Amino acid sequence: MNRWIAAFPKRYEQDVRIVQACLPFAWTRLSPGAIEVNTEHEQIQIPTRLYVPEVDSERIKQLTSTQKTMLFCLYTRHHDGHIRERYLRQLLKTNQQDEWILIYILELASEYVREIVDIIVPVIEQWDPEVKRRFVEDDPAYMKRIEDRMISYWNAYYRSSGERRSEADYPGFQIIKSLRENTSVEEV
Repeated sequence: MNRWIAAFPKRYEQDVRIVQACLPFAWTRLSPGAIEVNTEHEQIQIPTRLYVPEVDSERIKQLTSTQKTMLFCLYTRHHDGHIRERYLRQLLKTNQQDEWILIYILELASEYVREIVDIIVPVIEQWDPEVKRRFVEDDPAYMKRIEDRMISYWNAYYRSSGERRSEADYPGFQIIKSLRENTSVEEV
């Protein structure tokens, strides 16, 4: 299966093809492997990392709202953290709260860039509780993976630092708490 199409729910296949066509393919490369997540009763495979120059802003303006959202999601997987942050900010401006979008945002939250995690906390706290509940219940193993990564990065980079020593102060734990509210799934 086409790795680009597999990165989103099947109902968006035509939109993915349009987004894929606007990428500068002479330089496009996906890292090997993908992150498999169950969402909306199907499995998607989001890229681990994306190696591609940015799309021209005039080209982005030609995309539909859904296609822009998909493009922004893909660029949150970019190898450059500054580009990931820039596209996260663009993604958050769309105000869309679908479960598949939440997955791209949470994958970023489970990484080590604290500045990005700080941006995500208020967004997750305001996310539709029903979408968060479905996300946690659709794939408890993936939820556990995100939690483990957040805890690992907290332990490695922040636990012994002068700032953010306690779990209560680390934004990843706020995200976990917000996701687990109103769910029937206990920690795995």
